Amino acid sequence: MESDSKLEDLRSVLSCVFEKLGAESLTEPDRVELVTRAEVVQDQIDAIQDVVDDERVHMRTTAEPEPSGDRLF
Repeated sequence: MESDSKLEDLRSVLSCVFEKLGAESLTEPDRVELVTRAEVVQDQIDAIQDVVDDERVHMRTTAEPEPSGDRLF
């Protein structure tokens, strides 16, 4: 699924950003920029996850109904 791949890519980017944030040599402006990037990436992850969750709910609510026990054969 395309959204799974996109989520994986974004999570990888977020992980890299967090690693860079842990570097002691970062200047404060660099740190602020990385935090801002992390927030943007997290927002993208949340948006994709919301779509995936909505699709799952839609699939569950539109699934074929269970067969009833009233069958003649």
